[in-house]
Amino acid sequence: MIIKDIKLLKLNERRPEILEEIISYIFERAKCEEDTDKYLEHVLEYCKKDYQQAYKKQNGVELTIDEIKHKYENESTNN
Repeated sequence: MIIKDIKLLKLNERRPEILEEIISYIFERAKCEEDTDKYLEHVLEYCKKDYQQAYKKQNGVELTIDEIKHKYENESTNN
């Protein structure tokens, strides 16, 4: 159990670095498009739908896109 926790901690230490790299690739990819904002909106919608599916799988409840947006807004306000 302790080894599992240590591995999780190491992953968490790298999380900001990983997220920064993901954002960088998304942004660089978006710059290849004529309409960068449209592409970024497409990626955002994909992420919301992916989260919706993962949440349903984990919790057995399907959130609407509006519920996901509201959840994000609440978490952004609290952080």
